[in-house]
Amino acid sequence: MSTAQFDSIFLGLSGVAGKLRIAQSGLGWKSSDEKESVTTVPSSDIKWIQWIRVARNYQLRIGTPKTRITFDGFLKDDFERLQNLCKQYYNTTIESKEVSVRGWNWGIAEVQSQDMAFLVAGKPTFTIPLSQVLNTSITKAEVALEFSSALPPPPADSTEDAIARKKRLRTLPDEVSELRLYIPGSARGMKKKGDKAKIKAEGGDVKDDEEESDEEEDDTGDEGETAAQVFHDAVKEKADIGQVVGESFCTIPDVLCLTPRGRFDIDMHADFLRLRGKTYDYRIAYSQVQKLFLLPKPDDIHCQFVVNIDPPIRQGQTRYPYLVMQFVKDEIMELDLNLDEETLKEKYENNLKLRYDDPAYEVVSVLFRVLAAKKVTTPGNFQSHDGQSAVKCNLKANEGQLYFLEKQLLFISKQPTLVPHSDISAVVFARVGGALPSARTFDLSIRMRGDTDHPIIFSALNKEELQSIDEFLRMKKVRVKNEMDELAAVEAAALGDDDDDDDDDAMDVDAPAPKGVLAEEDDEDSEVDEDFQASSSDGGSDSDDSGSDDDAMSDASADKPAKKKQKTSD
Repeated sequence: MSTAQFDSIFLGLSGVAGKLRIAQSGLGWKSSDEKESVTTVPSSDIKWIQWIRVARNYQLRIGTPKTRITFDGFLKDDFERLQNLCKQYYNTTIESKEVSVRGWNWGIAEVQSQDMAFLVAGKPTFTIPLSQVLNTSITKAEVALEFSSALPPPPADSTEDAIARKKRLRTLPDEVSELRLYIPGSARGMKKKGDKAKIKAEGGDVKDDEEESDEEEDDTGDEGETAAQVFHDAVKEKADIGQVVGESFCTIPDVLCLTPRGRFDIDMHADFLRLRGKTYDYRIAYSQVQKLFLLPKPDDIHCQFVVNIDPPIRQGQTRYPYLVMQFVKDEIMELDLNLDEETLKEKYENNLKLRYDDPAYEVVSVLFRVLAAKKVTTPGNFQSHDGQSAVKCNLKANEGQLYFLEKQLLFISKQPTLVPHSDISAVVFARVGGALPSARTFDLSIRMRGDTDHPIIFSALNKEELQSIDEFLRMKKVRVKNEMDELAAVEAAALGDDDDDDDDDAMDVDAPAPKGVLAEEDDEDSEVDEDFQASSSDGGSDSDDSGSDDDAMSDASADKPAKKKQKTSD
């Protein structure tokens, strides 16, 4: 039996082209890259075939009992040839599906077996494989779909600085990371037929056209349930977010997360984990985990486990690149793993145990360390003035704890901040606003390499922590500048000048008055005495004239009040 071959054909979302061969026994696709295996579709599994215009020319979409397979890259002239081959070999007619090109952003969102299709005037505008949906969330009447990234993960080398990271990101292509659908209205009259569920994006009652006559029997929506909630649940189910394929080997219940805020149940699987909360469910692959931190809180009661993930999870417009879990140090966790001894030995090299009866933070950190294959970073040799591993401070309006680790600084708050030592240009101790040397707090300004105009400023650090922080950073060979010492020296010099001026003033008060001042006082006295003498001689009697001048001056001095001594001023 002859075999037809088509070149430069892509399988699904693959970026590598290959060859597609069609024979009576079925279809077979082989990539031009020898590393990829051959994909075959037996003729007995072919249920339907569709022909659709896509970005990579034309697509041949084949439906099977369990899945849907697509082949892209066909030319328009290949349709007739494929039509004849499918009729001859599989007794199936290719259905040509028209695509809407109106450009409208409102229509009907239809959840099919493995796709989410957006229809405009009854024609699909685009379809999205639900297998690519990483998470879905709902806010009132808005449903957000987050997609997994096809880009390569960041390198595991922790020495990558900020400049190298920017260069690496510039070379990566753009991709769709999130899609939002606004679906107002209630779910009354909504229809489901098999694996299909239709919801009008512009709101209102929605009905499956093929089942309008069975409205009372097939009505699945309650009057109080919104259309957005029904659509969210359908996507969650079909995308395997709510019901994950494969059994988890352990579940950690009721874990308190500070970021994002809430309590979650953590389901640990072989390749990923799930965070199940009341509102949000997240599916996080272990390949997204970049760093792990196990850090005690300064209160000596709690311990924090921090997971750095990239790409981050989202809640609306907010990104969460860090998961911050909090455990009580005295809390004991009893946990049994759903694994056999052979799997523990072969796959995990006996790094896990079948049963745990240890502190909760230790159990969780061990599971993440083994499954994500990442080292858990613990506090180094830094100690604050009260013997803690962190100091309290503020970053903008957020209060938190700043940990001085061996290779980075980690600030834990609502939005944690990680600063590697390799990215630091200089650390400056300063007081913003010209505070006095007697102030009890200081600011820690971190200038980053390549961005010295926008430093990271940690404020309100206790002054008692200055010496320990200074010694630690100098030991790590981080450039340190203490502007407070310079300010204190300038202020001390200014205070010294003021003291000298005060001493001079005191000496001027006690010292004799200058000669010129005393002369002026003598002149005043002499003028008064002369006037007094003149009046006495004019109006006096003969007997008065017989008196001596000394008696007249003494009488004048007795009648005139004593004059106060004037102070001199500079």
